Amino acid sequence: MAESSFRNKSVCGVIIMVTLAFSLLTPFPAISEFDNTNILIEEAVNHIYQKRYKQAHDVLKRAYEQSPRHPGVHFNLGRLFELSGNPQEAVKEYQMASVLDPSMIAARRGLARCGVELKRLKRGEELEVVDAAAAEIQARKRRQAGQVNYPQGAQNAPIVYSGTDGYTQKTVSGNRNQVVCLPAMPASSELPSTDNLRVPPLPPEVSQKARAAEKTLTEETAERLLEDNKSEQALATIQPMGESDPDNPRVHFIQAKAFTLKGDLFSAIKHLEEAIRVDEHFYEAYYLLAQNYSKVNLLDDAVKNYLVYFGVKPQAGIAVEIARAYERMGKPDLAREYYSKANAMNPGNTNLQTRLTQTEGDVANNLYLRANHAFTLGDFNGAISLYQQAISAQGLEPTYRRDAERKIEAAKLRVKEAEDLARPAQEGFTATRKNYGTVNLTYPQLANVAFHTKFTGPIMVEWRGYVARTFNRYGQDFLVMIKELSQDELDEMRRDRNDYRLNPNFNNQPLFLISAPRGSFPAFMKEGAFVTFTGSTEWRFYNVINDLGQTVKLPALEFVSAHPTSSTDY
Repeated sequence: MAESSFRNKSVCGVIIMVTLAFSLLTPFPAISEFDNTNILIEEAVNHIYQKRYKQAHDVLKRAYEQSPRHPGVHFNLGRLFELSGNPQEAVKEYQMASVLDPSMIAARRGLARCGVELKRLKRGEELEVVDAAAAEIQARKRRQAGQVNYPQGAQNAPIVYSGTDGYTQKTVSGNRNQVVCLPAMPASSELPSTDNLRVPPLPPEVSQKARAAEKTLTEETAERLLEDNKSEQALATIQPMGESDPDNPRVHFIQAKAFTLKGDLFSAIKHLEEAIRVDEHFYEAYYLLAQNYSKVNLLDDAVKNYLVYFGVKPQAGIAVEIARAYERMGKPDLAREYYSKANAMNPGNTNLQTRLTQTEGDVANNLYLRANHAFTLGDFNGAISLYQQAISAQGLEPTYRRDAERKIEAAKLRVKEAEDLARPAQEGFTATRKNYGTVNLTYPQLANVAFHTKFTGPIMVEWRGYVARTFNRYGQDFLVMIKELSQDELDEMRRDRNDYRLNPNFNNQPLFLISAPRGSFPAFMKEGAFVTFTGSTEWRFYNVINDLGQTVKLPALEFVSAHPTSSTDY
């Protein structure tokens, strides 16, 4: 028994030794192919927490090259770019993470934060331009008044903009985050382009879970503090819960209300955008978000969120706020539409009726001014349409109404005159297309006797040329034309380009004549015009006296039809 056990142990030992020896001589394919993406992500997260952003970027780049479709890689790249002061690149990475994992709420919240940050930076740049212009105007006034200039260095002091809407926003360029230059990840064939990438909707079970959580005692306490206008205490109460439960839309909403009371509107906007990213049916957040966007003068975003809320809860007051936003955007027609909706919901409100009347007047006056501009520019059809809209708006003053009616009649006459002038050209175009020459001669063939003998009668041609001179003789009108040569004709005649200058000798080929009975040429066939015409040739030549008094023989074509055109070479 003992001997058998010893024998088995010996055999096992030999097998282990042989296996170990073989393994030392061969590579480890299982280990070499091991996917350590999650280990690299954990290492990068540690670097991010320690603010070692360049090291984190190097590690995430290795993870990206190894697993470009890993949502955790893109999410942490988004965090890295956001923290290092590059929200534009962070948006792309958060978008990709949300596409690869639609249930990743954290990526959606990051997308919301960075989207708001980009808007804030854009708004700050706009205010910088305004403040710089205002400072320049003030400096110019001081110089003109002979006042002392600013002390040295004062021109570079930070500018602070105090708005009339109850908030103060610094417009000094820069980012509150540490700005580190980190290059974007290279494009991968395994990933879709981020140019037109759309984030898919949150899976219903995820959003339902976010909405289904019961309200906690902490939330109720923070809401009571907000009702008492104690925003600082409310923030101190709710913020720890926001850190422990960042995917709770109600917590974001409470924090947004607190920041709104404090006047920190962009912080409020970030939390509202995050709340909506988690729960797209959180309609109270849409309304407060629209109000805050309106206060910071981002009116397009304000209207977008107002309309979402109004679509679910249509109220006269909301319609009025939308109308006022449209007024600030310079869109009186849309403002009138929503004032009308508000008036229909609350017909007894005299203030609404007054605003509606004023807006109708603004709309009518705006249309009237646009019509005058179109009339001045010669756009008579457009002017007629705008004048008629201004009259129909029912807000135009009697004097302007009479002027609009008079100008409508004048514009109609101008339109008729233009149609009469254009009719010959249109008819000429139709006729020219219909009479297109079956044999289109080149200019050298027109004077080639050998070529002429092949035909027993006249032939139709279509040419394009420049009207160099007009005259009449023997009851006929004549045009001295310079043909536009094709590339083959240019090569055959050894010319490098078309030239439409008539020399005094009249010997600069390709000169020819067009003849027609007196008064047959349309009005647009005048000196200096380019025309495309159809004519027939009977191989006739006329003697013409040039500017030097010499006789020059020129070939002639009989006019059939024409229409105005332009030259590509002149």
